[in-house]
Amino acid sequence: MVDPVEHAPSATWPDTLELTLDGIAQGGDAVGRWQERVVFAAGGIPGERVVVRLRERHESYARGDVVAVLIASPDRVEPRLPGASHMPWQHISLAAQQRFRRQILADQLAKFAGVAPELVEATAPASKPWAYRSSARLHCERRRVGYYAADTRLITELDRDPLLHPTLNQALAALRDALAGEPDDDQPLDVTLRVSEAHGYCIAAMRGRGERRRLAERWRSLCPPLAGVVFTVPPPHTVPPVGVDTLVEELDDLTFLLRPTTFFQVNVAAATTLLNLIRAGLGDEAGGRLLDLYCGAGTFTLPLARAAIQVVGVEEYPGAVADAERSAAVNHVSNVRFVVGRAEAVLSSLEGDFDAIVLDPPRRGCHPQVRQALLERAPRRIVYVSCHPATLARDLHTLIGSYTVERATPVDLFPQTPHVESVVVLVRS
Repeated sequence: MVDPVEHAPSATWPDTLELTLDGIAQGGDAVGRWQERVVFAAGGIPGERVVVRLRERHESYARGDVVAVLIASPDRVEPRLPGASHMPWQHISLAAQQRFRRQILADQLAKFAGVAPELVEATAPASKPWAYRSSARLHCERRRVGYYAADTRLITELDRDPLLHPTLNQALAALRDALAGEPDDDQPLDVTLRVSEAHGYCIAAMRGRGERRRLAERWRSLCPPLAGVVFTVPPPHTVPPVGVDTLVEELDDLTFLLRPTTFFQVNVAAATTLLNLIRAGLGDEAGGRLLDLYCGAGTFTLPLARAAIQVVGVEEYPGAVADAERSAAVNHVSNVRFVVGRAEAVLSSLEGDFDAIVLDPPRRGCHPQVRQALLERAPRRIVYVSCHPATLARDLHTLIGSYTVERATPVDLFPQTPHVESVVVLVRS
């Protein structure tokens, strides 16, 4: 290892340096400074003195990895799966993770939207810090099974994942055994797994070239909780499933019928937390006419319909809307209507006023046309569910002025990761 350098005479970045970490950045890296320049240190914790090996250098900042901890933070804990890039906060205590989520959200909203930090509440805690994920996307090449390493297409082989529901780890082990009994095949295969937390079984979707039916049948024979495997192929082709093709999940005493590829919150317990925050944010408007943008399979649409006059859900993926309509029918929910289309394309054509709007966009946030349409429709309340603080802050910057932020609540949706989910309540000014 190159000797650590703290005060080099030139502006050239060294290979390795020693520094004190004093902050946390969006994305989860700890932050320190070297010669007035920012260093993002993966694997560090604010308050630590560390040695960092740099892997990315720029004029004003660098990124690197902590290779030695000289003075450890009291928030440091032993990781369960060292080096696993899909859970880069596993070395940080759960209490500290929750503090850092609030700090990241407050910093982003203050910097880019002018939201006062005191409006950001403490992080709503997770009920299960481990074994909470109800879905996973696995990659297979030849007989290797695992996740892609961060920012690569290289498979990191996986025996088990401590973030996954136990049934999914059982299915993962059986998939590896099933592949071992197959002829060596260099065609890559993607597998999406989803478990029903309510009923304890799982289903899967396979995507890849070649005939995979024999593999699916062998996999099912090795894994009793695997109730079915579907094959995702481009239209107009269809391949019948092996076993069942629908998962039954329960949320808020409602039944949801889901295909394995339909988006649904991967942490069902935390989804209940999100739903409760949405209801609280809607206040008296919960009994009015509601619009649910980016509604997916109706995760929030159907529960909100219990109190509302009507809820209109908008979702661009037809398969998700088909599942939402099936779930509405099985629950005898008749005061919902679903519209297939992009939010920016559909909003202008929706008839009537809405008392409140709920939106849960993807990481990229809202299209500019959506932000403008929200201002034009001017509902009394907007409840924004976000999975990315930076795009949330950008969107709020447009809305603030016409709307006032009542509160923002980070939610510990993905423990052991730096993912920051949040619910922001806006009231028309």
